[in-house]
Amino acid sequence: MQRIPYTPKDFNWTKWTATDIKALVLQIISEKKARLAAIKNEKSPRNFENTIYALEASSYGLTETILKIDLLQNVSTEKSIRDTAKKAVEDFEKQMIRVERDPKIWGAIKEYEQGLWKKEKTHLSIEDKKLFRDTYLAYKRMGFDLTPAKQKRVKEIEERLTKVGSDFQSNITNYKDHIVVSKEEAMGLPERYLSGLKQDKKGNYLVSLDYPDLIPFMELCTNEAKRKELNSKNFQKGGAKNMKVLAEMLKLRAERASLLGYKHHADYQTELRMAKSGKVAFDFELNLLNKVAKSGRSDLDELRDLKRELTKNPKAEIFSHDVAYYGNELQKRRFNFSNEEMREYFPIERALGGAFNIYATLFGVKFEKQDGFPLWHPDAELYAVKTAKGDIVSYFAIDLHPREGKRGHASAHGVIDGHLTTLTQGNYVVPFATIICNFTKPTKKTPSLLSHGEVETFLHEFGHIMHFTLTSARYASQAGYNTAWDFVEAPSQMLEHWAWNKKSLALLSSHYKTGKPIPEKLLKNLIASEDHLLRYSTLRQTLLGIFDLTLHTSKKKLEPAKLWRDMIKKYTGMTLPKDAIFPAGFGHLNDYGAGYYSYLWSKVYAADMFTRFEKEGILNKKTGADYKKWILEKGGSMEEIELVKGFLGRKPSNKAFLKEIGIK
Repeated sequence: MQRIPYTPKDFNWTKWTATDIKALVLQIISEKKARLAAIKNEKSPRNFENTIYALEASSYGLTETILKIDLLQNVSTEKSIRDTAKKAVEDFEKQMIRVERDPKIWGAIKEYEQGLWKKEKTHLSIEDKKLFRDTYLAYKRMGFDLTPAKQKRVKEIEERLTKVGSDFQSNITNYKDHIVVSKEEAMGLPERYLSGLKQDKKGNYLVSLDYPDLIPFMELCTNEAKRKELNSKNFQKGGAKNMKVLAEMLKLRAERASLLGYKHHADYQTELRMAKSGKVAFDFELNLLNKVAKSGRSDLDELRDLKRELTKNPKAEIFSHDVAYYGNELQKRRFNFSNEEMREYFPIERALGGAFNIYATLFGVKFEKQDGFPLWHPDAELYAVKTAKGDIVSYFAIDLHPREGKRGHASAHGVIDGHLTTLTQGNYVVPFATIICNFTKPTKKTPSLLSHGEVETFLHEFGHIMHFTLTSARYASQAGYNTAWDFVEAPSQMLEHWAWNKKSLALLSSHYKTGKPIPEKLLKNLIASEDHLLRYSTLRQTLLGIFDLTLHTSKKKLEPAKLWRDMIKKYTGMTLPKDAIFPAGFGHLNDYGAGYYSYLWSKVYAADMFTRFEKEGILNKKTGADYKKWILEKGGSMEEIELVKGFLGRKPSNKAFLKEIGIK
């Protein structure tokens, strides 16, 4: 099984034009139809290879093309290419619903299931059996057992949901607004931050809703009125039109679930996940809510008391625009440092180099920057992942600074899934993925300096990259982070722990001017701050999960914006602006839809997996090798619970997670 290195020509797709993209979509659809036709017209008896594997392989080379187009939608500097790519992805997904929703393909699967499957399954591998089960369920969930009229309606819903979901995300990405801040109103904001802001003709600062502008402003600006103004604008992200889009999305999802025989969308969504049912997911969140509600509220009480002290107003209350600011103030008091002070120790080159060093040590690989390869922007850099002997394993690109039209959130994008080129032998297709972040750009005076939270974010997203690129799974649909959706975050969440360990922090940090390490006392305080407002943040994540599940299970007519405002008031005591439409900008309602519970669900497994590193050593190569073998390489080729058992050598539990958040 050989992995062939890529050449610069293999990256010519980064220069595709709008015309190229339009033509490629037509080619992909045509080729997919031809491959499916060959499966339908198969004359030999139905077996695993000519039916189940043939369906798996029918996407090879085609899926990666559409994923390349999707990446260009998120990173291209040309609006015409972004717009064309967006429409191309929408058209592709809509047409693929029609192409793949083929009763003859379902008939072929059923023919195999009722025929040779029973005989073949005795000698098929675990991943073969899982591939069959997943393929069977995927087609069964298309509704082929329904009446023709209901089948038609399910198909219509699928097509419409593709368009609605794309619109929802685009409305968030393209939503632009800002506040104007005079120099007098910019109290508390450091020169490093201010120098990176746009200014109007009068010299006023323009603070946008983009992450690099928003977060530091909310943490550092002493002007409460301006924090409130920016926060209120952020609560409008996505716009009123997205509330209408969301309403249609929820209605369509509920109708599809009903047609297919599910109680609600949450049951439909969780069937293929670890939770298996909406009730299990809901019970998980409600049980956690009971444990964190009181302590999460007490975190906010501390912030309220601090606000009363600093403002000398004994009746002052805490609001959503206060949390980041007074959280930062409390952190400075309790741990004797500020987030801004910590930035000086995390120049981006040092943080990235440290992260590469950590992962290289743990997983027995090395990262080599590749020059001479065409990419989509000068900021983007390509790296090869190689074995210690120098053999190619995979590639990844990093694109770390914001620009007009680029995706506004940190994310990992798998582009080429690893897989064998044939069922039993042949070469192994080399994986390629990209990490997108929006860290502050360097200026003439100051390099790009990361907050400690941004370092943690990079470790998380790069964890996704490692999961995707270190795979050795035979099938693309099981490779990398193609796992159950409520487990996909666990490997990355587990690797966040390296942002809080003394040994790993020594590799990730050094002062950007002097090169000196973080002083011992400051380092100790930083590590001690790990649980700063942790109960509140866990409470908020729990509420988000419950909010998401409520929208997708309730039979009552809900007003999502009001529901969220009411939940926040009930469990945190904070009053949100009456016109706040938070759901309009909550992008995970599109890509997670009844699955946001998985953020905390996967954290339970992440915390438990970390117990081995905690016991055996944060840079222990053997532990890293075991983790690579059981979690990273296998991807979704086994049931996720079995992967965790294999790595831990025991059944997983929630004890480590509860301990992490201070609950006994």
